[in-house]
Amino acid sequence: MPSPPDWPPEPGTLRPSPFRYPVLHTLHGLARVLLFPAYWALDQLLGCCAPWGRPRGLGWLRAGAGAAAALLLLLLVGLPLALPGLLLWLLLQVWRRPFCYQPPPQCWAPPAPWRPPAEPGRCFSFLSANLCLLPDGLARFSHLQHSQRRAQAAGAVLLSGLRPTCYGATGCSPPAPGAPCGVLTAALPAGLDFVCLQEVFDLRAERRLVSCLAPNLGPVLYDVGTFGLQPGPHLKLLGSGLLLASRYPLSRAAFRSFPHARREETLASKGLLSAQAQLGFLDGRRVVGFLHCTHLQAPSEDGPVRCKQLTLLLDWVEQFEAENRQRDEVVAFSVLLGDLNFDNCPLDPAQEQDHPVFSRFRDPCRLGARREQPWALGTLLSSSTLHHSVACSPEMLRRALEQEEGRRRYLAGPAHGGRGAKPWRGRRLDYITYRGAPTGPLSPEVEQVIFSTALAGLTDHLAVGLRLRVSMPTDPRQTQATKVTPGGETDKDADRDPGR
Repeated sequence: MPSPPDWPPEPGTLRPSPFRYPVLHTLHGLARVLLFPAYWALDQLLGCCAPWGRPRGLGWLRAGAGAAAALLLLLLVGLPLALPGLLLWLLLQVWRRPFCYQPPPQCWAPPAPWRPPAEPGRCFSFLSANLCLLPDGLARFSHLQHSQRRAQAAGAVLLSGLRPTCYGATGCSPPAPGAPCGVLTAALPAGLDFVCLQEVFDLRAERRLVSCLAPNLGPVLYDVGTFGLQPGPHLKLLGSGLLLASRYPLSRAAFRSFPHARREETLASKGLLSAQAQLGFLDGRRVVGFLHCTHLQAPSEDGPVRCKQLTLLLDWVEQFEAENRQRDEVVAFSVLLGDLNFDNCPLDPAQEQDHPVFSRFRDPCRLGARREQPWALGTLLSSSTLHHSVACSPEMLRRALEQEEGRRRYLAGPAHGGRGAKPWRGRRLDYITYRGAPTGPLSPEVEQVIFSTALAGLTDHLAVGLRLRVSMPTDPRQTQATKVTPGGETDKDADRDPGR
């Protein structure tokens, strides 16, 4: 008999440094040190220009003018260091892999490997959250500030969702057919397995999150993006803002940057981060899951750009899975999640709502184009009430969003008006979609969708969670994945009364 496979397995081709040679890694760190004084001064100057959060009055004008003069002087002093640092940094991007890998500590213990059919089903918990951790000066333009403090606080909140649960068939149960599966909660789902974060652009804030997630969850992919001069030509000064953490071992990963962007978004390296996680073993074969994290073009009027990005994204998903799935592997799930920056509101029609992505992946909140589940909820908070006491308290915000009046007050409305809609849900920009392997022996099914206010006061989005139950059907006729129709509905949804 073959010997039992090692667990946890080796991380394959993943290595901590984004550079093959240590000397390049050292030079890259030196370049960032040289750039930091000018970067910090410029960031603070931008913060002084932000329209939000500035006190009014002659006294503030004098203090602000003095601070701006001091920062401008520091910026000028830092330029002699920044210029050679920038040239060195741009040169090194040619050899840089587009992400860093933080391995878990030696004492890390992943969940026990899933071994169907001895353990018929297992639940996997996913979380997607846009943290708006831009450099502090830019974050102020989004009505947020203190990115370092918010990152520290967000890390503490995420730790509350990392409490392990009992894995096994008793840990989850299949949802009742036709039953609503969406809940609104003031806490993060317990026992998170996979965490995808967006808009983690600030490197110092990102390090705080990595130092929190890696010891308590597992491997982390961060500092994701292709920087420097890129085809277009575009100068990419910010990364993708994506961060992926996993409770299960990661074996492979890749990142592809979108070539299509407009205006200020050309400075960021938005794209698709894909990873393969190892989950267990089935008849000697490895059970794997695929994760695809993304963040699309933001301005509401840039629908054509988002459509191009979605089309590229689908091609890259298929390519990554085809290249990295081995013959001796069984796929449990493929999950696409992140901030897609468009909603499915009937009052705000957009071409993205009919994109083929919804015929490849199942969106559990969606009944079809411009048709939502009765329990679906918007995830973008209103900027005008972002700092009200209710919007800064997870429990108070949860209670407010349970009522239509609270949703109208604290959730952002459709991009082109239409606040008279009933029922009123706001704009759902954050998605977690999934699919199974069409001919595989494992079948994923939604147990619960979670809209969480746990990050209230720390960002301008609700966090979104998904509990996915993957099982080995006892009925051979159920081994095929649920069929998804071009409108984004499954066969089960097509027969379900949308008003239930």
